[in-house]
Amino acid sequence: MTTTGDDPRRLHRVLRVRDGLAVTVGIVIGAGILRTPGLIAGYLGNAWLILAVWVVGSLVAGLSTLVLAEMAAALPEAGGKYVYAREAWGPVMGFVAGWSELLVTRGFSGASKAVVIAEYIRLLVGRGNVPILAGGVVLGFFFLHTRGLRASTVFQNVTTAVKVLVILVIAAAGIWAGDMAGFHGGAISGGGSFLGGLALAYLAVSFACYGWEDAAKMAEEVRDPGRALPRILVGGAIAVGVLYLLMNVSFLAALTPAQMAGSELVASDAIAGVFGHAAGTVVVVASLLILISSGNVNFLGMPRVAYGLSRNGLAFRALGRVDERGTPRNALYFISAWIGLLAVTGRFELLIQYMMVVAITVDSMVLLGYFRLRATRPEMARPFHVPGHPWVPGLTIALYVAILAILVSTQPGLALGGGAMVAAMVVAGWIVARRRGAGVG
Repeated sequence: MTTTGDDPRRLHRVLRVRDGLAVTVGIVIGAGILRTPGLIAGYLGNAWLILAVWVVGSLVAGLSTLVLAEMAAALPEAGGKYVYAREAWGPVMGFVAGWSELLVTRGFSGASKAVVIAEYIRLLVGRGNVPILAGGVVLGFFFLHTRGLRASTVFQNVTTAVKVLVILVIAAAGIWAGDMAGFHGGAISGGGSFLGGLALAYLAVSFACYGWEDAAKMAEEVRDPGRALPRILVGGAIAVGVLYLLMNVSFLAALTPAQMAGSELVASDAIAGVFGHAAGTVVVVASLLILISSGNVNFLGMPRVAYGLSRNGLAFRALGRVDERGTPRNALYFISAWIGLLAVTGRFELLIQYMMVVAITVDSMVLLGYFRLRATRPEMARPFHVPGHPWVPGLTIALYVAILAILVSTQPGLALGGGAMVAAMVVAGWIVARRRGAGVG
């Protein structure tokens, strides 16, 4: 369905390339780079391994973006990965891709960001109940997004610009003032089995990189999506990868992996270590701005996924209603309630681990859809083509399979829990597809 025109009950094409880049950078850079470096340092305990896992995570995200960009440009519909899975594999896998994003990957992501915002508010004021504060954060985002898409994208553009500036300042300060303490030796492993620590570290990095595809969910609101979406997706992935490497070099310039391990805010510890406690407090405030920008995008993208599912009969019809401001209002209610319910658990590490096991599993299926669409829909207009076909997409999928194999062998409990979630969604999708009379293919 094309959504040009002036019908206020449809999504409006108002987003430019810079808006899409703000969405991509806004959702990706946030809780991941601020909260996970302490976890990763504890898992690995060595500066070069820490940098290596960030490079690998950024590389996998970049390759995935290239593959997804071709599908996004060819199928510029609201919903993102749900659309590509549906077109490649049918309604059941479309259901799995869409609902896994709503209930697990983006739902858990939004909740984990709310938890980290609450943790940093507590750090700043010296007290507070994290679950209650996290619930209040979700409520604040909900009220912002009832104001409509234009208000929320202006907010996103401004906070993303502030975020990038803050990150560059933190990175430059740490590198300039630090003595490269993190690179002066260090144990090879932070404890436990090496491969197990590497698997957990990769899950944390994957969480930090996740969201590279979020602008695709808003494809029906992007101007000239065939040209703009690849620029947004690829440009966003490159920008995030560069910023993440700068941040980690900055942290390791000021702190050893042992000093980083277990920290809730390595950025503050690093700056406080070289400039004093007052500077560390400033970083806490700046980190809150970064997190707010990142959390905001969950409330931009997720209602659009619910909207796309509803429009195709894979979610309640009410979730497809758009108000006069261009907001899928009922979908926003649903998403806010679900994120709020998850956020009040206050469990950051557990949320991101289960989130990424499900995400990597479902994303493997979605990316395989690239080859399926090439084979079954050769006539489809493709404004963007993946360079290096078929080797680049083949390598990307091989990396996903290798990562899943390592996770299953080293983290069987996580793999079993994530697999059970995916299996439950496959069964639910099959039931819904049969009731719609759409078959199960």
